[in-house]
Amino acid sequence: MYVGCLVVEFHIPASASLKDKRSIVKSNIQRAQQRFNASIVELADQDLWRRATIGAAVCGGDPHQVEGQLRALLSFLESDPRWEALRIDFGWR
Repeated sequence: MYVGCLVVEFHIPASASLKDKRSIVKSNIQRAQQRFNASIVELADQDLWRRATIGAAVCGGDPHQVEGQLRALLSFLESDPRWEALRIDFGWR
């Protein structure tokens, strides 16, 4: 079994408060979970209203499938114009 991990740090310029940030982060996480069947959480920066760090994990029997799913997930997350990726890290086990 292969496990792929993705950690993305986002800047959210459209956010004017923690409430705005939570709305953007929560909606993107829920949409991504439904579409990609991945485990996704907000890892850090919960108290910063213009920054979010999102972590995702995907498991599978084929490393190419796991990598493809993580890249598709990243592309999906980056497609939201309300935030922009600052740092992207991939990991494998």
